[in-house]
Amino acid sequence: MTIIFAFLLSQSILLPIIVGLIRLRRVDKGYQPFFILLCIGFLTEVISFILIQGYGTPNTIPNNIYALLEWTLIACQFHNWGFLRQKKKWFYALLVFATLLWATENLVFRMITHYSPYFLFFYFFVIVLLSINKINYMITHDNRNLFRNPKFLICIGFIIYFIYMIVYYWAFEVSLFGKPEISSSIAFLMSYVNVLTNIIYAIAFLMIPAPQKFTLD
Repeated sequence: MTIIFAFLLSQSILLPIIVGLIRLRRVDKGYQPFFILLCIGFLTEVISFILIQGYGTPNTIPNNIYALLEWTLIACQFHNWGFLRQKKKWFYALLVFATLLWATENLVFRMITHYSPYFLFFYFFVIVLLSINKINYMITHDNRNLFRNPKFLICIGFIIYFIYMIVYYWAFEVSLFGKPEISSSIAFLMSYVNVLTNIIYAIAFLMIPAPQKFTLD
């Protein structure tokens, strides 16, 4: 897969962004961290493409910065949905711990020009757990059609994407020990997984109900 074709597939992120912009006034503010994440993701894809294609330099620095922003915004999104809402100190402690882990790998050990495995695997795993936990809660407490529930769809997207990311970076580690064919095959499918999850996110934005207006009547 060429870099240009992979970049074009990555622009599928515009699907949920456009749907979100069209329905911006109708979308509940509780979904703002997720929408901001998509916008930052689009900018990161563009910057990465320019660095690789235009200057021939790696895109690891913007990707590592994006990883910290991605984790923070997704954690805030789950917080909006109720995760540790009654225990804000624990929530902030989790954010601080993850930030310190990121800073230790990327700044102290100067891994910012490479990928930082401990931080990446930590937040991939935590996001998958949070998504599964949220889906289990909705199954037991929500009698509506879950496939029309935007939270359910976003969590499904998270599970698909971040489990694949765990496999992707595992394959990268394997390739360092002389098995590049495994990494190349998984990397080839990564762009298509990205398209799938972006389509799911776009559908989720379509399903987000308008904020309810309360009156005194």
